[in-house]
Amino acid sequence: MIEDPKTILKVREKPTSLRAAWELLEIFYVDKQLQSWLPERLVDWLADFDCLLSAKDSTVYSKLSNFQKKLINLQIVEDDPDYWNGLSAALSVGWLDIVVNMLRFHGSYQLDQMDNRETENGLVEAVAVLVSTMPRLRPNLPTGKLGQCCKTRPDFVKAWEKWRGQVTKLECSAFWIQCGHQKTRDGLKILLHIMMGNIKELTASTSHWLELFASHFLYIRPFTVGFEGMHHLAQKCIQLKPSSGSNGLTGLIIGVLSENPEVVLAECTQNFGPWLVTHAMELLTADNDYADTMLHEERPNLGGISIEELHRLVYAQVLCSHSLTWQIAPTYLSSCLNQGLGLLEILLLKQPIQDNRLVLKTLEICRLCELDNVSANIMKIAGIYHWKHGRKGAGVYWFQQAHDKVHLDRIAQQLFERIGKSVTDDSFKQWEGLLELLGPDIGSAGGLEFLHRYRDFKRSLQQALDGRSGEAARQTVDFLIQLMRNPSTPQRFWLPLLHDSVELLNCKPRPLMNVAETTLLLNKLQELSLAKLRPDFSNNHLPSHALSSVRLALASNLARAVLEDP
Repeated sequence: MIEDPKTILKVREKPTSLRAAWELLEIFYVDKQLQSWLPERLVDWLADFDCLLSAKDSTVYSKLSNFQKKLINLQIVEDDPDYWNGLSAALSVGWLDIVVNMLRFHGSYQLDQMDNRETENGLVEAVAVLVSTMPRLRPNLPTGKLGQCCKTRPDFVKAWEKWRGQVTKLECSAFWIQCGHQKTRDGLKILLHIMMGNIKELTASTSHWLELFASHFLYIRPFTVGFEGMHHLAQKCIQLKPSSGSNGLTGLIIGVLSENPEVVLAECTQNFGPWLVTHAMELLTADNDYADTMLHEERPNLGGISIEELHRLVYAQVLCSHSLTWQIAPTYLSSCLNQGLGLLEILLLKQPIQDNRLVLKTLEICRLCELDNVSANIMKIAGIYHWKHGRKGAGVYWFQQAHDKVHLDRIAQQLFERIGKSVTDDSFKQWEGLLELLGPDIGSAGGLEFLHRYRDFKRSLQQALDGRSGEAARQTVDFLIQLMRNPSTPQRFWLPLLHDSVELLNCKPRPLMNVAETTLLLNKLQELSLAKLRPDFSNNHLPSHALSSVRLALASNLARAVLEDP
């Protein structure tokens, strides 16, 4: 876009009161190392947020905005009183670039002049040069900002005295007599008086007390450092420029200048919402023992929590109410040791578990906040949800991550009923795929440990029967002994395991087990014989002679083992 040369106020993002309040707190609390540059910080702040100071009363911004609308229809701007009023208002609050730009609108700069206006133009240009070279105590000047940047106080004092002398010299110049345009002469004189610190002209040029407050530090008290006499000066400016209404910003700055944390907190609570209150307390307690005690003291009337914790909980509840901001709430809840952790657990447990990405995000929050119990409960809930909805692999995964042996044992009991007689059975293949998802860490799988070992036994048995190799047969026997010794192997699977091994035991000319191993299996078989007498014993899927076949095979193996045992 082509910029209009007669643009006074540039189009920018609309400012908000919340941002204005936060930057105001930054000026007085965060940037304490930059107290010598405080007047310039106020000038920059006013340039951004002067339009928010009052909705009813006039401000420097509203004056310039109204004149901007009027400027398009003006032929001779220097004849309009609003032109000079806008110039003096902008200069009083230190908006030097706007002042110089507006001075260039003066009719004496036009080339097609009928009258001789060289002296008049010279005076306008001299004032513009003085404005553009005004010393400014600040670390740097942003692009487009005018003034003579002075980074140290001695340099600023020296430059200020020289510049103020040039202003006084121009004000006493004899060229004013030769200036034939009365309004130009009077308007430029007012600008010089403002730069000389004339309180009458500063009061007339400003509209709001905060503008007058800033002008004092620019032209009357340029060497002020820190908060020296600021509150008293603010009260004086309020008397000279009373405001018809307060929008929160003025009340906030009065509280800051009076160094009263109660007033600052009350203004933030009333006008700017929980976000500013929560973060402003961190600034108030820095280097202020009284504010630190007031905000951190546990109060019985608040349920045993402090004012700081109360406001953090309020803001956290605001964040929890929206799906896009709830993930920020744990940062604040985890810092509230009395009630925040309980609310944080409730928040995390309430999150939906249908989406795995959301579950992982919730678990990461639990990890960062060291909430291991909550993390385990969330994984259990996710496991139950997926198992009930048919995603058994996902369910077992979450149960294993939660180290939930109770649910894993229940799953194992369900899988036990589906175990077939051989590795070729379809039911075996169904749960075998599920076991593959559990991974190698079978120790954390609870009751499923038996199923892992049973699967390995079945595979090895099939290889031994197919290949008839001694190594595979010995490995199968090792798996069998491990299963029979393992306490996690249910007793009702002893006989099926032994019966599956009968063919292998009978097909080898040499014994596959030594005397001790065979004796172990015979003892297990004896326990089964006694268990068979109980009414709840059931082996319906095995032939009636299964027990006799196993006993005969073991006895034969024992006899051969005794004969070969040296």
